[in-house]
Amino acid sequence: MLRFSAFLISVLLSFSLPAVQRYQSPVASADWNVNSSPVLCEMIHPIDHYGEGRFVYASGGELAFQLRVLRAPTKDGVASLYSVAPYWREQEESQIAQLTFSRGKMPVYVGGDLAQQILNELEAGHHPTLHYKDWAIYKNDVVVTISSVNFHANLDEFQQCISDALPYGPESLRDTVVHFNNNEYVLQQSQLRKLRDIVLFAQVDSEMQIELHGHTDARGRRAYNRQLAEKRARAVEQYLLEQGVSARQITRRAYGEGQPVASNRTPQGRAKNRRVNILLARD
Repeated sequence: MLRFSAFLISVLLSFSLPAVQRYQSPVASADWNVNSSPVLCEMIHPIDHYGEGRFVYASGGELAFQLRVLRAPTKDGVASLYSVAPYWREQEESQIAQLTFSRGKMPVYVGGDLAQQILNELEAGHHPTLHYKDWAIYKNDVVVTISSVNFHANLDEFQQCISDALPYGPESLRDTVVHFNNNEYVLQQSQLRKLRDIVLFAQVDSEMQIELHGHTDARGRRAYNRQLAEKRARAVEQYLLEQGVSARQITRRAYGEGQPVASNRTPQGRAKNRRVNILLARD
């Protein structure tokens, strides 16, 4: 009877005591992977059974750190971020910041100085560690460690990507205009630079939407100008498709002579009106 009572007490205690869920990639398999392009640099650390930590730099922007999870939290909360020294060093732990922990697949997103500090901690061999309450069972604690093991192996590649990235973001390409010669719908080589930059951003951001608005000057019949405007918009669309932009990202419209941006009474004004306006937006 005494043994049974002791067993019952231990069972009850197991239900009442808080549990700690720890997530950290084992030393043998800890890794950091780099994805590089002229407009987006990523350095990704898979965390076993949890998700991944990710440094991101988008051209024209700033360094950011993201935590992505396999099981999305259903409510907002707060997480404490610590810097933890590896076990072979003198044990030390210091709090870096209090973070908002948001619902969704990316509960942590920090930028600027704090993202740089997290990177610096890893470069110093420390393990940035998040501590928060489980959103499913609040009394339980969750500890997530971003391992510095193998961090240095790919850091140079990541930093080189940042150094080589375009100095501007997609915002600089909004309302891009491509011009055409009189009665033509063939793209000029001088116009392709603008389109190449749009291709780079569209391939990285699959949610980017590209609207093509075809226009003409006022010479010629309206029906002919509408057809010419359509051909101009289609020529730009065809180039984007050939460069790998998805067709679902592109829409086009033909306005003909109906929306001039300059006077059609001068050659200079008509040259400005012979155009395709390219508008960029995100869903």
